[in-house]
Amino acid sequence: MRFCANISTLFNDIPKLTERKDYRFDAIECQNPYDISVNEWKELISNNKSLKWILINSLPLFNQTNEIPSFIEYQQLVLNRTLDYAKALNVNKVHLVMTDANNDSDRCKIIDLVYQAAEFFQPHRIMCLIEPLSIRLNYYLQSYSMAIDIVKSSKTDNLKIMLDSYHLQRLHGNLTERVKEMIPFVGHVQISQTPNRDCPVNEDGEVNHRYFLSKLIKPFYQDFIGLEYNDSSTASMTWLNEFSITD
Repeated sequence: MRFCANISTLFNDIPKLTERKDYRFDAIECQNPYDISVNEWKELISNNKSLKWILINSLPLFNQTNEIPSFIEYQQLVLNRTLDYAKALNVNKVHLVMTDANNDSDRCKIIDLVYQAAEFFQPHRIMCLIEPLSIRLNYYLQSYSMAIDIVKSSKTDNLKIMLDSYHLQRLHGNLTERVKEMIPFVGHVQISQTPNRDCPVNEDGEVNHRYFLSKLIKPFYQDFIGLEYNDSSTASMTWLNEFSITD
């Protein structure tokens, strides 16, 4: 199994995001690369050509406007800049972070933006990912069942589900059955322990990630698994040795 460090959450005692970029890992993902200019990232990447970027989040729509925009407005507010960063960092996965829905009409408008965003990114060979955010009460996407329905109805093949063990446990539990339902639709996997979003193998948490990874994820998913949990640069990573790529 292969893992990538989420540099927005890991090594959080290192203040500068750019100084976390290659700390102990040769593959990374990031929630907020927009804190650093494209040109600065390009310069850093040119000095470390072996570093592989796996995924970035889009600019969160809920931080850009309180309204549900038209697609043209959404493109101007979010997509164009997100694409600039995706190209600069050479990522092929973008998590579409949308906004809250006050009613079903809002939800339908947001889902339509998701479909149009997938069409926007498709010529660039970028996979778009959606996931329920259990920490955001009114987020348009309330469950993984809803995410499956959205992906099933997509007219493009580049819209997939982000399977995050933290949100899955908080929203549903019953991980074995839930993962089995999602297998055809998963485009990326992230892990962290519940309820504190800390190390996945922390035994004080709710989820047995040794079971989750070896029995549920490994049989169908061979891409990088994002380590989206909170920890410092001094934390041990020896637990990853249990899940060697040669297993």
